[in-house]
Amino acid sequence: MKSRSGLMAFSILMLSLLPMSTGASAATIPGLMKQFPGLAIETAELTVTIPSFTMALLIVISSFLVKRIGTKKIVISGTAITAIGAVMSILSPNMTVLLIARALMGAGIGLFNTLCISLIDLLYHGQQRERLLGFQNTFQGLGAAGGALIVGIILIYSKWNVAFAFYLIAIPILILYLLFVPEVRYDNAQFDTIEGQDRLSKFAKLQFGYYWVVLFMVMVFYMTVNVKIPSYILNNHFGSLSIGSSAVVIMSLGTIVGGMIYGNIEMVFRKLTLFLAVLIEAVSVIVISTATNAIACFVGGFGVGFAFGLFIPFIFSKGLSLVPKRYGNDATTVLMIATNGANFLSPYVSKAINFGGTDQSLFMISGVIAAGISIIELIKSLSADHFRISSQRV
Repeated sequence: MKSRSGLMAFSILMLSLLPMSTGASAATIPGLMKQFPGLAIETAELTVTIPSFTMALLIVISSFLVKRIGTKKIVISGTAITAIGAVMSILSPNMTVLLIARALMGAGIGLFNTLCISLIDLLYHGQQRERLLGFQNTFQGLGAAGGALIVGIILIYSKWNVAFAFYLIAIPILILYLLFVPEVRYDNAQFDTIEGQDRLSKFAKLQFGYYWVVLFMVMVFYMTVNVKIPSYILNNHFGSLSIGSSAVVIMSLGTIVGGMIYGNIEMVFRKLTLFLAVLIEAVSVIVISTATNAIACFVGGFGVGFAFGLFIPFIFSKGLSLVPKRYGNDATTVLMIATNGANFLSPYVSKAINFGGTDQSLFMISGVIAAGISIIELIKSLSADHFRISSQRV
């Protein structure tokens, strides 16, 4: 029984390999440009970014579909569509077919993206829930780092279009889910309710809104580092572009480590976990801004990734604990709007806050703002503890 329970958890975690792996195909752009000489670079880059657009669109749509057709059909449909998109990408004879294929892959992943987290929230409790939320982030990091590595290896030995074979991992994910994860429904019949349980208090709404804003801001800083650190290393003569790209892989490794030990850290620090995560991000971004070599950038990048591995599961865990279980997938959707919105808007936010006009000043300002957020979170956590102790004395 324990073995089957472990396989169910593993099958749910495997879903998280795909959402952050869409950017792994960026390495195919040079080969794509070579095969289609007249192709504009913007069109080539669209093959990397278009899955994020359709993914974000389907994340919202799936929150309505999952209540009608159930989680199992959503996951099976999403993984099947992703696999079809992968096959079409490999066989695509022209750019039109490739763009349609990549859009399909993003749509397929978007269908089940929220379930990567909401299923863990629904099916597990206590410390096991916290550990699995941390592992969920680890699997996301594995998908990003492993995807980039596998795509790179394929490109050494084969043509650019064969690199999309990595996304055929959707097929074993489909099979695992089909075999080991039961149907879970977010309809009224699934949950026992009591009067008032379905309504969020004003305090709960404010708390959820606070977590949404913090998630958006720290994700903007994470994406800023993720996008700019390769060129930052190159422009400052710390190393070649390949060295800069290695910094992104190191960020993913930081996420993997952070996610793996999140459960233990949350057990020790409890409410202070978010303060710790945002503080680590702040210090790490400042380290990058003051770096004099690539090693310092690697250390800072690892720290930013490590912080990501902590604040994502914490915010989703605490945010979802504020809403009734049957609305867990809806709450996950709302929080994912923050992460996807940050991904899309980070260039504009970065430009707005970058008063110095350089990447160095941008990293420094981002670190200072993140430090400010960490202080607010520390005050909030200590104030909540003080209020609870005072109430108990009364």
